Amino acid sequence: MINTLTSLRLFFALMVFGAHCYVVDSTFSTHFYKEGFVGVSFFFILSGFIIAYNYQQKLVERKVSKRQFWVARIARIYPLHIATLLGVAVIGNLLNPMGWGEGLKHFIPALFLLHPFVPRMDYFFYFDSPSWSLGCEQLFYFLFPFLALLFAKKQKLIGALLVCAVVVPVLMSMTDEANIRGYWYVNPLARFPDFLVGMLLYRVYEWCRSKKLSFFTASLLEVGAVCIFLLFYMISADLVPKVYRYSCYYWMPISLVLLIFSLQKGFLSRILSNKYLVIGGDISYSFYLIHLWILFAYVQLAQTYDWHISLYISIPLIFAVTIGLSLLSYYYFEKSANRWVKRILNKQ
Repeated sequence: MINTLTSLRLFFALMVFGAHCYVVDSTFSTHFYKEGFVGVSFFFILSGFIIAYNYQQKLVERKVSKRQFWVARIARIYPLHIATLLGVAVIGNLLNPMGWGEGLKHFIPALFLLHPFVPRMDYFFYFDSPSWSLGCEQLFYFLFPFLALLFAKKQKLIGALLVCAVVVPVLMSMTDEANIRGYWYVNPLARFPDFLVGMLLYRVYEWCRSKKLSFFTASLLEVGAVCIFLLFYMISADLVPKVYRYSCYYWMPISLVLLIFSLQKGFLSRILSNKYLVIGGDISYSFYLIHLWILFAYVQLAQTYDWHISLYISIPLIFAVTIGLSLLSYYYFEKSANRWVKRILNKQ
């Protein structure tokens, strides 16, 4: 387990949270908050890195079968996904307004995480909208056992990414503004290169982790990586069209942050290794899936009861409730559901 990367999950989940706080108040509609969607790119690249870190050699050496890998990933993502999807559908009464027939046409793709393949907002964002990214992860997980063998030699992986680095921006430039979200932000095929970047990053990590690095040098590199990421983040609105920021623009700064902190040798890494931050990273999946629930629920209650609460109180309160529910979900639902699904599927 690389504790620093687990803790970073919390910080990037917070960026996604900030990006969605505009539903509470227009104060959060500025670039500083809205650009928080980069957190999703971070999770896709991190996923490629961590999956390769844990399974690349095991699959190549046949110590883990494809079935075992797929069962482990299904057990990880589906229990909470199904729980949140049903909760949103029932509590939010989302099926009834569309009519049951039309509603099920949207619900069933969402249930099986196929909805991000449909480039229409009434599909990929209608139910628990953050779950679109799980549809991307599902594609990555399905393909990974084959990719682990296909890219056993890193030269092929580098070649594939070089092709993506040329083709993706060209295709992005040819997409009209109205379709960039459906084609380039949520589409699993379009986000697949992010995962490949993470897989290649693992190979770089393998080479780097044996190198000697002093505490002082590592600390400078960590601060530098954070500063470079923040520079990319802050200047992007004025210089870079949004379609590129959805993916390829952030490949380099995110990869730099992940690589430097994966070495765990500097001052900031010591901070990120704090057990409470690691726990925050552990619950980030729950936090990511339920935070928008809580934000919308607060807005609905505020409108119903005519609340006028300061943002300095309401946002920390929403955050605290989300953290509390995420802790309960992780310790009392996700862990047990994960074991139960593995036990059931491994008996087949």
